[in-house]
Amino acid sequence: MTAAAQDGPVAAADRRRIMRPRPPAEVRRARTALYTFAAYVLIVAMFAAFTLILGSTIAENLSWLTVVEGVLLGGAMILAGRGFRNRHRWARALGVVISIVAIARFALGFYLIVTGASYGDPNVGFMAIIGSTIGVLIGSVILWNLARAGAWFRPLPADVAVVTAAELRGADWASVSPATIVETAASPRAVEAAAPLVVAENLKKHFPIYGGFLRQQVGTVYAVDGVDFEIRRGEIFSLVGESGCGKTTLGRTVLQLTPPTDGRVVFDGYELTDVDPEDMIPLRRRMQIIFQDPFGSLNPRMPVSDIIGEGLLAQGITDSNERDKRVGDALEVVGLRREYTRRYPHEFSGGQRQRIGVARALALRPDFIVCDEPVSALDVSIQSQVLNLLLDLRKDFDLTYLFISHNLSVVEYISNRIGVMYLGKIVELATSEDLYRDPRHPYAVALLSAIPVPDPRRRRRRLVLKGDVPSPAAPPPGCRFSTRCWLREVLGNPEICTAEEPALRDIGGGHQSACHFAEEVSTDAIRRFSEGQSVVDTAIAEPVG
Repeated sequence: MTAAAQDGPVAAADRRRIMRPRPPAEVRRARTALYTFAAYVLIVAMFAAFTLILGSTIAENLSWLTVVEGVLLGGAMILAGRGFRNRHRWARALGVVISIVAIARFALGFYLIVTGASYGDPNVGFMAIIGSTIGVLIGSVILWNLARAGAWFRPLPADVAVVTAAELRGADWASVSPATIVETAASPRAVEAAAPLVVAENLKKHFPIYGGFLRQQVGTVYAVDGVDFEIRRGEIFSLVGESGCGKTTLGRTVLQLTPPTDGRVVFDGYELTDVDPEDMIPLRRRMQIIFQDPFGSLNPRMPVSDIIGEGLLAQGITDSNERDKRVGDALEVVGLRREYTRRYPHEFSGGQRQRIGVARALALRPDFIVCDEPVSALDVSIQSQVLNLLLDLRKDFDLTYLFISHNLSVVEYISNRIGVMYLGKIVELATSEDLYRDPRHPYAVALLSAIPVPDPRRRRRRLVLKGDVPSPAAPPPGCRFSTRCWLREVLGNPEICTAEEPALRDIGGGHQSACHFAEEVSTDAIRRFSEGQSVVDTAIAEPVG
């Protein structure tokens, strides 16, 4: 991430406008135990009330005081659980008091039952013993977790204002139709000067590997491992790289579809990392995703009206007529007919299905869309239609894209800036023009050499990378590309490549590269390596034309 992004308006806005963070595991466990305990106590109170009303023989050991006690205790538990989300100290104190009272109350009941002081009927006594044991255990769980979660209930600094879901939801956006949006797209020059809409700082996503009889963690997959970038308003920022390098995982992590392991994501000044899921609901209207597979991303059992309208319903548009109008508007925007709303996905072609996916993303009028390889599953002729549609929509609705692809020709056509990913890290970041004209990372050079030349009279000698991509569960030390790097071989295998991990540094003009020897990448170095390639490697890389 650049210094300007760290000191700019996004960082300052993030300090003033934070969303309620997701409670830690101890608070979540205590809240779940409280709600479970409340349900248990209220069910017991309801059973006692019916027993007293019907005059059963069990009522000899019960009274209306037991019913009132259960209702008050259950209500207090629900009240305390709701207070946990807002860090209220009184909620923690109430939870501690409730758990202590519940443990003492049920422990006393257990003692009286065992000593025979109550419940002469053995069957009733046995059930009471089980109930008392459950009460003591749940109360102990609540008390233990609240004792460990003291830091959560400390008040936030005075200069930090927490933004709740009600404040984010707003009341005016729902009345705006996509057909009435005025063209407000920024020019390329305005994009360069615009403030970042999305900022990622040291973003990581690790997946644990479990094995053995007890399913213990035996390893970690470093899918995304320390990524920094920013996306400006109105910009198309692309991620490219080989399959399995972490592009899709990064896109999903930015949207919080998969929670990050570490790092920060700031969207329009709002901190998204580890946010309370309930508070994310209204903000998700502004962030949407177009999935890669146009066949698997649409529910085959739902008509198009329900597929597109599902998001509108989740955001509070309960009027069916308004929802149908929105769905029809979205379909017209992507070039489909309104009457297609009652059809099912199997009645459409691949290109039409992808257009439905685009319409689903547009229905909520988002500001930011993650396009996860939206054209990779389509024919070439359909690809151009979808790409041109995305460009037109960006212009018409002032959209910002994170475009994920492994097709370098597509990326060159659509992008403002490009980030090249390899094994969970961004190894080069530059404008589209700079990257294709003068790549400064050996991996980016090898990728660009694989782009086919449309002129049969021209031949491009491809750089063939040796070896396989290392496992993301065991990345190599130092530079992750060192095991396949052609530049390292040309330079005589310097030790720094395997001893020290290169940082993503600026090499001039905003062009960033994560290579110790980025300045050594030149036409001469490429020629020296390509001349040393074997005939077999060259024949495999270059089909005879």
